[in-house]
Amino acid sequence: MKRLANDSSVVLLNVKAAPSSTPEGRLTGMPLRRHRRNRGIVLLLVMLILLVLSVVMLQLAFSAEVTMRAASNLNRDLTNQATLRSGLQIARLMIKADIEGDLAEAPTPPLDHLGESLMQDIAPFAMNPGTDPTSLYLKIEDEEGKFYLPALVDANGVVVPDEKDRLARMLEYAAIGDVDTADRIAAAMDKEDKNTFDKEVPNRKLYTLKELLGVPGITDEHFYGKTVATEKQYGLADVLTLYGSGKVNLNTAPKPVLMSMSTSIGVSDVDGIVNARESADEEGNPQVFQSVSYDELSRSGMSEETHATLSGHVTVRSSWFRARMLARTGSVQRWASAVIQRINATTKLVLWEDDLRFAPDPEELKVQEEALTK
Repeated sequence: MKRLANDSSVVLLNVKAAPSSTPEGRLTGMPLRRHRRNRGIVLLLVMLILLVLSVVMLQLAFSAEVTMRAASNLNRDLTNQATLRSGLQIARLMIKADIEGDLAEAPTPPLDHLGESLMQDIAPFAMNPGTDPTSLYLKIEDEEGKFYLPALVDANGVVVPDEKDRLARMLEYAAIGDVDTADRIAAAMDKEDKNTFDKEVPNRKLYTLKELLGVPGITDEHFYGKTVATEKQYGLADVLTLYGSGKVNLNTAPKPVLMSMSTSIGVSDVDGIVNARESADEEGNPQVFQSVSYDELSRSGMSEETHATLSGHVTVRSSWFRARMLARTGSVQRWASAVIQRINATTKLVLWEDDLRFAPDPEELKVQEEALTK
């Protein structure tokens, strides 16, 4: 209560205490709540910054790991490339050694057959020993144990009927494609473009067998073959070649290719050839064909009339080979293949190509691994 005396009257007033205007007063009430809210915002900003920094650090660590893995894989791939080149040299040396062995055994006729060391499964080569070893898988095939595709058309680009009939017989026997597959291949290689199958095809001789994959009606399965259960079925890549002399090696050709040697040859003739070349003498040596004479081939039960139709199409000595290679370092793999020509006592590299789809079958790799343990 205050007493105010301006004159003779006295007035009593109830006066409420006003909030203090001192600095201490500002620490109470609404200003205090605002201060606490500001501190919460600062804390959230600090946490957000820490989160962003953590994400950035994780991203940097991930990028560094990816870069290291990429560099490691690149290094392994370069190692594989060098290993494949080594595989090429090994293949050439093996072919050269086979030549020298044949020359040393003269006057025995020089032969090529599936029983000789050149054609056997080769144990993997161990390269680059250490913490990151490299394995080289190598297989050598006889290109003259396949159907010589360039003979399908003559020098003028016209299809040779007899050759197309032989090709059709082989494909039918091997169950590759359908009844039109031989016509599709012929249409792709001849110079005419009026045939039903002449659309979107090269109309010329092929530079590589893979061009057949661009021919309408020929699928990957037709080209590469397939495996049913554990049995490998032939594909075009297994029975066709663009390299060779045009003759079929009786000692190395699979049954479908033997079927293509003549339009007169029958299934019984093919079976007889295989049985004769796989038979063994008293010492266990394979009795492969030493020549292409009738006296020699008559061991298969072939008639003289059928033998006459084989003239010019068969041989027992090959000069063209393909080396298929797989190099594996860690989890990185690289494939390649090379065509090698044997000329007298030397070898010549004719073709080199990286070839992903021509990698060895897993079953082949398994056999090679088992050979290594032996």
